[in-house]
This record gives sequence, C-alpha cells and structure tokens, in this order.
Amino acid sequence: MHENLVAVNESTVSGMGRLARFFGFGEVMGRLYGTLLLNPEPLSLDDLADGLEISKGSVSMNMRALERWGMAKEVWMRGERKKYYKAESEMWQVIRNVLGSRERREVDLALHVLGDSVEKLQKAEGELTPEEKELAKYYLERIADLQSFFQFAQIALETVLGGVENLDFEAVTKIEIG
Repeated sequence: MHENLVAVNESTVSGMGRLARFFGFGEVMGRLYGTLLLNPEPLSLDDLADGLEISKGSVSMNMRALERWGMAKEVWMRGERKKYYKAESEMWQVIRNVLGSRERREVDLALHVLGDSVEKLQKAEGELTPEEKELAKYYLERIADLQSFFQFAQIALETVLGGVENLDFEAVTKIEIG
C-alpha cells in the first residue's frame, strides 16, 4: 500500500481514538470505529485485533459497546463463521444515537435532581433561621438558572433528535470549510 495511504489511515485511526477519549469513550473504541470506517469491507474481530495490535478480548468488549451506541453493526459474510463488523458511516446517525441515549439521559437526570433540590428547600423553609432562609433563597436562584440551562439543553436535544426529518443534513454535510 502507498505510504500516503498508510499515513492517512494511521493518523485518522489515531485521531478517532483521541476524539473518542475527548467525548468520554475509550480510546480503543475510537480506534476500532476509525478502522472500520476506513475499511470498505467488513472486518472480523481477528482482523481488528491484528490490525490494531490489541487483544481479541478488548476488541470483542469494545465492539459490543460500539454496537450498543449504534456506531457499528455485525454483518453476515457468506461462508464465514466469524463475526464481521462494519461502521455506521452516516455521522449524523452516530450523533443522534449518542445524543439520544447518553446526553438525553443526563439532561433528564439533572432536571430531576434540581427539581428534588427545590422541593427539599421548600419543605424545609418553615424550619430555617433567617440566615438559612437567605441562603436557601440564594440556592433557589442558582438552581433556577441551572434549570433554565438544562431545559434549554433539553429543547435543543429534542430539536435535533425529534425533528430530524425537518433538518436538511445533506445540505449541512456539503458545507465547504476554508
């Protein structure tokens, strides 16, 4: 293979590993996804382990995670008994999968925790000293700001996730930068 093709493959796979780490995923998961993404043909667990020089167990565990996130899927290969995988190449679908499961859950949890905090402060109001009431009022103001932020985040997520059919992702992917 030409040295430039090898260099581009290695830098892209390495970059996907760093990017995955940035977003809170494992570097191996990112490197696996990058390897699958840059391969026109599905790859087996053995192919992935050998190519990335990592254990087959690590490949298997990370591939299950990639499948759960909708970033890769198992494909059937005629005459083969091994498991083969290919990457989800539609980046908007990958983003929707991640946002739809992880971020939506975290925003919902944050709103729930903040709502519980408001409830606790309101229940305790009659038992608080004047100084504590001032502090509770301050807490409620800060919590209201946080709730507004997370409600906005929830609306933004739902706009992307719920209104996908209204967004022209094709036009967005054709934007030329630089």
